[in-house]
Amino acid sequence: MLDIPNLREGQTIRVFQKMTEGKRERNVPFMGKLLKVRGSGINQTITVKQHLEGIDVEKIFPVLLPTITKIEVIEQVKSLIKGAPTGKKKAKKSKKSSKPTKSRGKKK
Repeated sequence: MLDIPNLREGQTIRVFQKMTEGKRERNVPFMGKLLKVRGSGINQTITVKQHLEGIDVEKIFPVLLPTITKIEVIEQVKSLIKGAPTGKKKAKKSKKSSKPTKSRGKKK
């Protein structure tokens, strides 16, 4: 049985899939950003987006696919890391200059 980590949108993950070419078998990694997690249990699917040579490639993997050998979490989402602030940062207010602005219109 495949050990499935806690998957959340925004994580960078690597999915290893077993490919058979003739008599040879190899594990092909697909690394990218996790876009979507749908379903639960047996019906759970994940959508992973990878950027290759200027082109974005999206793949949808059923999590319990027999050809998937391993799923690794490379980078966590900041909101999932312990101690990370979860609130939004406040925008800084710009200071107004005390100099009067000059009018560019014609004077009468």
